[in-house]
Amino acid sequence: GASGGGQVNVVSKTGTNHFHGGAFEYLRNDVFDARSPFDPSQIPPFRLNQFGANLGGPIVKDRTFFFANFEGLQQRLASTLIGYVPSATFRTKAVATSPALQPLMAVYPAGKPYGDPNVDQVTVQGSNSVREYSGMIRVDHKFTDNTTFFARYTIDDALTDTPNGALGARDNLEVRPSNLVLQLQHIFTPHIVNEAKFGVNRSAYRHPTVGIAPVDVSLGSSGSTPGLFDDLIPNALDLEIGTTFNYVDNLTVNRGRHSFKMGAEIRRIQLNNSGNAIDTATITYASLQDYIDNKLDSVSVNSALGVGGMRRTMWMGYGQDEFKASPNLTINMGVRYEYYSVMHEVLDRAAVVDIQGCGGFCPKGTPYYSPDRNNFGPRVGLAWSPRAFKGKTVIRSGFGIYFSPGQNDDFSDPHESTAQRLNVSSADIPNLSYPIAPFLSQAQASGVSPKGIDRGRRDLYYENWTLGIQQQLPGSFVGSVGYIGSEGHKMFTNYAVNNLDPVTKKRPLPQFGKFNIKRNDGNSNFNAFQASLNRSFTRGWLWQTQYMWSHAIADGSVGAGETVGYQNVNCRKCDRSATPYDVRQTITMNSVFQLPFGQGRRYWHAGGLAGKLIGGWELSGIGTASTGRPINVVVTRSASALPDGNSSNQRPDLVPGVSIYPDNQTISHWLNKAAFAVPAKNTWGNAGRYIARGPGLWEVDTALEKKTSIAEHADISFRAEAFNLFNHPVFANPGNNFAASSFGRISSVLNTGAIGTGAPRRLQFMLRVDF
Repeated sequence: GASGGGQVNVVSKTGTNHFHGGAFEYLRNDVFDARSPFDPSQIPPFRLNQFGANLGGPIVKDRTFFFANFEGLQQRLASTLIGYVPSATFRTKAVATSPALQPLMAVYPAGKPYGDPNVDQVTVQGSNSVREYSGMIRVDHKFTDNTTFFARYTIDDALTDTPNGALGARDNLEVRPSNLVLQLQHIFTPHIVNEAKFGVNRSAYRHPTVGIAPVDVSLGSSGSTPGLFDDLIPNALDLEIGTTFNYVDNLTVNRGRHSFKMGAEIRRIQLNNSGNAIDTATITYASLQDYIDNKLDSVSVNSALGVGGMRRTMWMGYGQDEFKASPNLTINMGVRYEYYSVMHEVLDRAAVVDIQGCGGFCPKGTPYYSPDRNNFGPRVGLAWSPRAFKGKTVIRSGFGIYFSPGQNDDFSDPHESTAQRLNVSSADIPNLSYPIAPFLSQAQASGVSPKGIDRGRRDLYYENWTLGIQQQLPGSFVGSVGYIGSEGHKMFTNYAVNNLDPVTKKRPLPQFGKFNIKRNDGNSNFNAFQASLNRSFTRGWLWQTQYMWSHAIADGSVGAGETVGYQNVNCRKCDRSATPYDVRQTITMNSVFQLPFGQGRRYWHAGGLAGKLIGGWELSGIGTASTGRPINVVVTRSASALPDGNSSNQRPDLVPGVSIYPDNQTISHWLNKAAFAVPAKNTWGNAGRYIARGPGLWEVDTALEKKTSIAEHADISFRAEAFNLFNHPVFANPGNNFAASSFGRISSVLNTGAIGTGAPRRLQFMLRVDF
């Protein structure tokens, strides 16, 4: 419960009456790797060591056992980063026209020409380092044959230092999650079992950004959308310490053909956080000429925010019946209820904002929002094996409604509004310029920009349904086809409010600037056809193939609880489109094959040294292919050019009769700029969201492993792995800002990190001992 997506169960090992354990080391090094199309001739340095050991055994024979595990990871990865900066000609012109810009121009690194007289390209080697250590200890105790107990504690300590863009800013992340679980299980009778759990999750999170400029300078960008130049990034600091206490009880009762299960959970949330622990400011220029003339389009100032204490409690319960209606038909029916209390600040320091109810800020002590007490989620499922198919065919179907409380730190907005937040644009102050100090008094009088939550919001939920048919086939294969459907309702959304009246050009609340209100009124849907052909591991060979055709649609959000905001807040249907993760077709194949040589294998049953050398080999691989990912084509516009002054998430016009793709498509010319145009003043663009597609991908990963017995109860394994074996380039999406010279230009592979699909070919070696 409390989640509309995947449900994840974690199983940890236990000790036994015999000591068992292992140790391992994984190694990567750039000397074994290939370069990406954007790397220099010398491959950037890369070192990765992942290592660990575990041990389990008895404390008291037949009664008390332990298991302990440690893992460590040390990574030093360099990658090629491409950015865009003012050319020497542009800098000279800007400083000559507006001398106040000299400190900003001096921050940009020097670049090289690449086709635009105003924009140079910067290619640098970014350094990414990770240090992470994780430990776990578990103790199991058997009080009696009917009563058992275990306690488990895990902790992870990680520190990352990564580039924030190509201009020199860096993100440092320190995070230390830990988890404690206590579980008592008692068998009252052979038909009644109870399981009681207590858990604590705690995560200390510190995220400082080491900047390169006194303010965030954005040219022609909108939020995370790439601009004409890369942003100049200032220092920032995000602090969070989250603690969750869980109390869970599950009771199972078996009666004849019925298996009843019921349970309850109480979850207490404590989140101490500050999303903006130091003063920050952002200035935006809408065009190259505005930058030269020092004509700012918008200014945002956020004062340092102290740490607030967010608190809420979740109450959840369920009941279900698994009914064996006949030997070939099983029906599951149940219902779950979830109540999430209203988040509040523990010392009542929040500043709640409500335009309709309070005309701005509400009196101290006003609840953030109204509670939602209607979260009843029915569940039903069936598994049927028609007798006519002699047990070789199974039909499964199910439906359920799943609620979600949303991300805890999304409810911190009333606390974040206690610090001074200002936002003004060129539509409010026509002569905005840098430095911004002379305009702060005017912004304080007419540009207060809090963060709010819709006080009538409701909890988001998903309706999920499935239908699948599995068929046993010759050769130990199983084929299946299925349909998966899902609809999300009351999804998390974010609205820019207090916009300008298109007629009077005044804001409804004159003392406030534009600000954001979080609501829950978005919708999404997902439909997919799935087919698979699987062979279980039989006679040394496993094979799995999965294919999916799918379509994901949402109206202004990503579809999974996140939000990107609307182009026109009064026309949400104008933002209904494919979602960013709408990959229409994907196929994955994987196989494991034990080479048929050596002891216990099909051929050459030689023993001794020869058997050890020739036997124990295993070949495996994964092949993946998918169609391209969606591209949201956007355009930078001045606030004064929009009817309501909201310049966020704007899209261009489509030119009738012109294809959005060029005739000779290349990675340097993926989109056709002639197909788009800047909308006329006081109109919104008519291009839809995510109307273009980026490159597809295919990749093959493979591994060869040798397992050798070194003692009666000990084995050693050596494994060599190749990711992206053929070094096939897997490109990222191109620049999507129509106003930028990088529009339609691909400048990166899909994955610049150390692991995962989309990186250049990388080799990994593993050595493992198990006993």
